[in-house]
Amino acid sequence: MDRVPLEHTSISRLSLFAVLSGLVTGLAVAALNWSVILVERAVFGTDHLVSPDPTAVVSPKRLALTLIGLGCVLSWARYLMDRYSEPVSVPAAMYGKRMPLLATICSAFIQVMSVAAGASVGRENAPRIIGGLSASRLAVWSKLDHDARRLLIGATAGAGLGATFHLPLAGAIFALELLLMEMSAQAVITVMLTSATAAAVTGVFVTPHPVYHSVPVQESAATLAVAAIVGLVAGLLGHWFGKAARLAVQHRASGTALLWQMPLGFVLLAVVSYFVPGVSTNARFTTDTVLSGDNIALGLLLVGVLRVGAILLSFRIGVIGGTLTPAFGLGAITGALIGIALQPLLPGVPIGAFALLGAAAFLSTAMAAPMFGLIAAIEFTDMAAQGYLPVFVSVVAAALAVRVWGRLRHDEQRLAPFTSALFAGKRRR
Repeated sequence: MDRVPLEHTSISRLSLFAVLSGLVTGLAVAALNWSVILVERAVFGTDHLVSPDPTAVVSPKRLALTLIGLGCVLSWARYLMDRYSEPVSVPAAMYGKRMPLLATICSAFIQVMSVAAGASVGRENAPRIIGGLSASRLAVWSKLDHDARRLLIGATAGAGLGATFHLPLAGAIFALELLLMEMSAQAVITVMLTSATAAAVTGVFVTPHPVYHSVPVQESAATLAVAAIVGLVAGLLGHWFGKAARLAVQHRASGTALLWQMPLGFVLLAVVSYFVPGVSTNARFTTDTVLSGDNIALGLLLVGVLRVGAILLSFRIGVIGGTLTPAFGLGAITGALIGIALQPLLPGVPIGAFALLGAAAFLSTAMAAPMFGLIAAIEFTDMAAQGYLPVFVSVVAAALAVRVWGRLRHDEQRLAPFTSALFAGKRRR
């Protein structure tokens, strides 16, 4: 079968494919987002568009029973997927491996619906694989060369992530920084056009809204000093969390072990959530509370530690998902705790600013993507321009902290991108 090499594929032709794949991805992501809304309504009686925290409207007993039921249902769903379908991976598809249509769609909807029902992981992996699927099918149909296929699939996977949270620039940066790792004119144009198209199409069906409350961050000497301090601490913690999450995924349950380890794990999560609300459900709702209100240090520390345990346990028992919102939430808790400690010395810097700077730094090192962490924090909160420099300082400080730690340990401390490839690789027994 004749294929058109990338060097002979014009930017205008790639742009056409970018729009087409962005259109399909936008429609698919809209379907994923609506499945989240419908599951939240069915389980909690409301959704995140109406109530900032749908889990807060039900009793602790109801939430605990929901988690137990989720563990039983999800264990069988993952077992059947594990036994009868091929692993789904965007990076593998970029280099020529076929993405199975039915398995990819089922995996994506299972992931987002489980998060909507209370699983502790992030849901950004699902729109990425849906985007990769749409682009891979288009690449085969249009007989694109290997390099053009790689470019289009990487761009569309990032566009899926951007569309699900209405973060078009962050989605584009994710594709360029983690999937494609290049900044050629063809890559930048294709990625930006795909991400913009997907976000616009999804926005037609799901009203765009800020994921988190806007936080006022001023470009002052005190705030810049805070950014450096928070970046150093949150950056290291984010890096260690990222390593632990990847290790948990490598050792995750599979096969028949899913049928007992996952229900048992969700029973444990249910018990914890019964006594400590906000631990086992999606970090998005807890994070918004940290960014927008006053917090008690002891309560924040307890929730933070338990949330880390819940996330790592979820990956270990075989739940498939991402670390975007979990890492952002843990970073916000870290920043808020630092803010509470330093508030007597820096009363002019609000706790919310500490939390946001911590979220950006933690996310950037947990996902091994400093540019993505920077842009995601800005787009997540609709940040005003005067806050850009402090976030930049925080992310740079985080990267430097990890670099220094690596030198002290005589190790590069590099982390593999937290993508679907982690879940498609070989598991350690």
